[in-house]
Formats: sequence, structure tokens, C-alpha cells
Amino acid sequence: MSPQFTSLIRLRRLGGCSKKLRDKRPTLNKERNMLDIRLARPDDAQVIHLILQETWEESLLFDVFTDHTSSPEHQVFVAMDSGEVAGFLSAFLVPIRVPRWEIDLILVRPTSQGKGIGTSLIAEALTYGSHLGVHCAAASIRVDNSASQRAFSKAGFVTEAQVRSLFLWDPLACESATNVPETVHFIPVDTLTYRGLWIEGFIEPRLSVKEQHNVVRAARNSIFHEDRSNTGLFIPDSFKHTLAPDLLTSAADFGQYHRWEYTYK
Repeated sequence: MSPQFTSLIRLRRLGGCSKKLRDKRPTLNKERNMLDIRLARPDDAQVIHLILQETWEESLLFDVFTDHTSSPEHQVFVAMDSGEVAGFLSAFLVPIRVPRWEIDLILVRPTSQGKGIGTSLIAEALTYGSHLGVHCAAASIRVDNSASQRAFSKAGFVTEAQVRSLFLWDPLACESATNVPETVHFIPVDTLTYRGLWIEGFIEPRLSVKEQHNVVRAARNSIFHEDRSNTGLFIPDSFKHTLAPDLLTSAADFGQYHRWEYTYK
């Protein structure tokens, strides 16, 4: 079943908890009428697993969930409606040169939709992210996911409306390229349902065909040895013609997305 609320792919833990982040970890437990948004606890794992199975027919990665609930660089937020779990959201810190707070996965039970729960979860995630010293929060949302777009818009996110296609490659054992451009970053990501590797910095500056092959080959070799599902990147439709044709044909097209961002003031 296609989820009503979802942003992006589900893609590793991004490192240990620094003392600075741990000291800044906020406490959340705010009530909005009968709605209570709080940080997830270890004993929430089973109900989140059941929600994933009922709604998306997917399974929770229990070890990743345990990591997320004990690390301030990753977090899971739970929405309690009249004492029952109505939805959840996962987010994580992307530790690049300009760190950002990435909202990756959000799901509200069909029976609890239409109550503003998605927007409330996003708002709490933004509050949490404000304590991490980041400049912005971001999410990638499918162009046909109008419910998620409305929720993020109400929470203060904006989008440039540029359509980006998500391309994914499977693991491949090969001789890894050593001359990957310095502008390219490999970001290993574990989320509640998925382990993968993001490729960023692929578009600007524009890479030559040889450099493109080196990047994708190195990423595919990396996920083969790290036992990850796949590696992927977003290509704006206006840049798609610059991607090497054989890389396009060897990738799985995972759909079209808009990039949404929230700037902290």
C-alpha cells in the first residue's frame, strides 16, 4: 500500500554521539489536546513494527531502532492519540560540511489521518533539530504525495519545485575507484527499514563521464562490502541528459521527488 505520509527513501548510523550533542538533547513531551508527541522508547519497537507491516508491508530493523532511540544524532518521534500510537517520524543528522537535519520517514495510521498528526510530528522534529546547531532541515517528497506536501508546508517547509529523479544501483564487487572527486560525498545511512548509501555532490560541479563512472563504481563496491541494499542519488530532470547513458540503464528509477527545506532563524 502506498503510504499517505512519507519523505524519501529509507537509507546508516552516521557516527557516535558527541558529548556536545548529548548535552543538548532536549526533552519532548508536549500535549496538543488529546495528542501527545514524545521521543520513542525501546518498548515502542513492536508497535512501530506492526504499523509498518499493516501499512507498507515492511519490517522494522530492530537494531537500527535501538540505535536511534539512544543517539541524539538520530531520533524517532511517536504520536500518541488517546493513549495509542497513531504515527511516528524518524530523522537524523547528516554530518557534511554544512550539517543538516534530515527528516526521512513519517507514517500516520490511516485511522488517525486528518487530525494534523503529521504536521505535529514534523514540528516536534524541527524543535529537536534546533538544538543540534544545524542551519536547515530537509526532506525529499514524492511529487504525487500531496498529503505529505501539505503537512510539510504547514510546518514551514518550502520547495523550489524542481523535479528530481531518484536512481538506485545494486551492490557490485569490483575494483574500487580511488580518484573520486573531492566534491562528492558518500553518506552511509541506516533508517528504520533500510540500509543504504547516499551519493551527494554529483551534480555541481558537473562531472565528466569518466568521473561519473568512478563515483558510481566506488559506491557500488562500498555497499557490496558493507552489506547495504543499494546506493542512490537524485538527479534534477534538467540535468538528466548529462548522466552517462549506461549509468541510467543500469540503475533503477525510484520515482520523482521535490526537495523541501526549512531554514532555522
